[in-house]
Amino acid sequence: MKTAKSKTKNIVYVINQFYMHGGIQRMISHKIDAWIDNFGYKVTVITLNQGDNTIVYPPKNNFKLIDLGVEDANKHKLKDLFVFTSRLKKILNQEEPDLVITSLTGIPSLIVPLIKPQIKKALEIHSSGALSVTNSWKYKWIFLNCYHKVVLLNEDEKQYYKLSNLTVIPNFITSEPHKDMTYENRKPTILAAGRIHPDKQYDHLIKIWELVYKEHPDWSLEVYGDGDAKLLNQYQEYITQTQLERIVFKPATQKLEEVMKGASLFVLTSDTECFPMVLIECKKSILPVISYDSPNGPRHIISNDGILVEHNNIKNFASELSNLIKNEELRKQLANNAYVNQIKFSSVEVIKKWNELL
Repeated sequence: MKTAKSKTKNIVYVINQFYMHGGIQRMISHKIDAWIDNFGYKVTVITLNQGDNTIVYPPKNNFKLIDLGVEDANKHKLKDLFVFTSRLKKILNQEEPDLVITSLTGIPSLIVPLIKPQIKKALEIHSSGALSVTNSWKYKWIFLNCYHKVVLLNEDEKQYYKLSNLTVIPNFITSEPHKDMTYENRKPTILAAGRIHPDKQYDHLIKIWELVYKEHPDWSLEVYGDGDAKLLNQYQEYITQTQLERIVFKPATQKLEEVMKGASLFVLTSDTECFPMVLIECKKSILPVISYDSPNGPRHIISNDGILVEHNNIKNFASELSNLIKNEELRKQLANNAYVNQIKFSSVEVIKKWNELL
């Protein structure tokens, strides 16, 4: 007698888009490969407004991409919210997923758990509750408790959420360690990367550089990111007016990992960071880090492979940066520790936590 063949599990992601540079997009790509490589599952990605845009971080494995074509759903227009609901329900009926994972925000995130509620659903929250959770959320708790799980990126984030379904699963890196990479022959370059947005506090970084650059004439600062053009112009105007040297803002790049391999330091001055992917990627690139102790992610990533600075203390940050520039042996020690510590954030271990949600 033949036994029935078990159905391959199907994981469905619901996201805004898969074409802009960002930590969510990088992690979606990593997770697609981790689900397929480690468990052989099918993966479907449903986007609100991908359109004809090219996937920014293509996974190595094949997956299904479906676009709902409802760009204005995030603007809370009733017509588009209705279209979003009906189209998503139709696709879930067709795909029969075992788990739906979404990183949507606003009203769409409240609608998702109500669509075919018998399907397990998880909400990923990538921003810190220190920035996003307000008193207005008192009406959201009812809807968010309808999720099977609300996934936070570190334990400190739990304090902001009045929910009974919280769990913590960190971000991860995917590829094997670069066995032939060393910290030798690095350029005297300091890197920063992230979208141009007030929360990234590049104005702090500019002031920090203003305090240290004259003392280190061989060093330069490169900032990679796209975003608020008006804000970027303000930064550029300040740099010109104060005649700051050896600091440059560059567009976001898909080759950031290659840039990291040649740099000597990475800096992060954000006001809030829930679990910055870029700090994990620094470990893979054997790159020491100096970061604000921003709520609440960096302290869960940086240990003996970088330096945490008091939140928003510009003078202290400048002092630590200057000292690290001078101390090559300390930089090498931190870089070597980063290489060792990357195993803590391996895809094999973290994807097991996601699989436990099924």
